[in-house]
Amino acid sequence: MEFVEIFTEMSWISALLLSVGLIFIIVEVFVPGFGFFGISGIIAVIAGIIVRICQGLNLTQSLTLILLVLGFFIVAFVFMIYSARFGILGRTGLFETRSTISKDYNKTDKELKKLVGKSGRALGVLNLGGKAKINGKIYDVVSINSYIEEGAHIKVVEIKDNTIMVRKWFE
Repeated sequence: MEFVEIFTEMSWISALLLSVGLIFIIVEVFVPGFGFFGISGIIAVIAGIIVRICQGLNLTQSLTLILLVLGFFIVAFVFMIYSARFGILGRTGLFETRSTISKDYNKTDKELKKLVGKSGRALGVLNLGGKAKINGKIYDVVSINSYIEEGAHIKVVEIKDNTIMVRKWFE
């Protein structure tokens, strides 16, 4: 019967503080960041426990109330961690761990590798970089060591970090 008395003899102020605190903690689970809701929730729960203990709980009831609240905090924390890894929170930008750069960024593309030794024409002035038509397709290219005029013949020298390196080529 002692367990039921923890809640049945609770005043409205301690019930309000505990309820608001627990609701704020639930909000913090879904909007993590230890901001207003987290701090306010913890303060409200602690104040609710203190007010309830001051209303005449014995030691067993006080410890029971504290353990119940701690259990709630642990369940909320575990739910937040699980949701961050596998649930709704994991699909938000809060816990984004992937890079916007492709995993294959540093790997040479097979199609580009086949272009080494091929020739084409500069579609614009290649002052370091520009566009060229090689094998009927338009590519972004980088010229090596020289300025290349528009319409000049070019030859693919190498592929470096998915960049097509070209030089002026005389037929």
